[in-house]
Amino acid sequence: MNANTQLPIRSFILFLICFSLFFSFGFSHQGMVFTQPVLHKGNHLLESWRFRDGDVLETDRINLYYPASMAKQAVLVSREAEQVLQSFENRYNYTFNKPVPIFLFPDRESLRSHFSWKKGQSATGVYFSGAIYLLNPDVWYEGMPSIEESPEKWAREFHEKGPLYHEIAHLYLDKSTGGNYPIWYTEAYAQWVEYRELGFEWITPSNQLTRRHLYTYPDLRDHFEQLTNQSLAYRQSFLFLRMIVEQEGEDSLNRLHRQLAKGVAFEQAWKQVFDKETAESYQDWISHIN
Repeated sequence: MNANTQLPIRSFILFLICFSLFFSFGFSHQGMVFTQPVLHKGNHLLESWRFRDGDVLETDRINLYYPASMAKQAVLVSREAEQVLQSFENRYNYTFNKPVPIFLFPDRESLRSHFSWKKGQSATGVYFSGAIYLLNPDVWYEGMPSIEESPEKWAREFHEKGPLYHEIAHLYLDKSTGGNYPIWYTEAYAQWVEYRELGFEWITPSNQLTRRHLYTYPDLRDHFEQLTNQSLAYRQSFLFLRMIVEQEGEDSLNRLHRQLAKGVAFEQAWKQVFDKETAESYQDWISHIN
């Protein structure tokens, strides 16, 4: 049996192990902590098999999979990923125990096909199950300098405009809390990290707060991914969390994450840290912007 056949079989076996663990522990934080590393490993095995015809750049912190045509981009992307991962380790006194798998896509169509997205759907980066997926920066930024003529300028533009801080924030939060958070929070946190590190805010005509009917906290908590105006949902989540950090300090998020890592339910952990229900804090933000 050749290696290419063995990999998907191993991934399937890992899935069965995860299912058994979930069945044993239930959908509890303990169950998530036990199964998360197995799910991440299974995803890495499956994706590395899907990228078997490409090349791999391996360092202590990352395994970067890329098509041979993107060898120069891969070197600079790996350098940036190493620096961002190290910045998280230094800031949070946290260690990523295993190399992070990163998959580089040459064009929008290959990324769209990989995730079975609808026509027109795209992203510069994606975090999923312990892995990061990146679209070729030359595709999503028309002003990107030539990597052959100005590799350092290319690297600088990728650092300032690329999605690695955002996606690695998702990775860090997922691993450090065992996945114990709602979707609105991980998107708010990832945007806040981008804002802190790069000064970047995602602002579009469709997420101007003064021109839109705002989503309620139950909307964000219970239906985030189904909300029609995704850019507005992202914007509201970010601005809410930014207000919290401005009022309570960044360490308040660290305290929240420590509670989540212990398995405390998100709403309960929020109340323990901020002495308010999450919905009450959200209403404070609504009053703050009006």
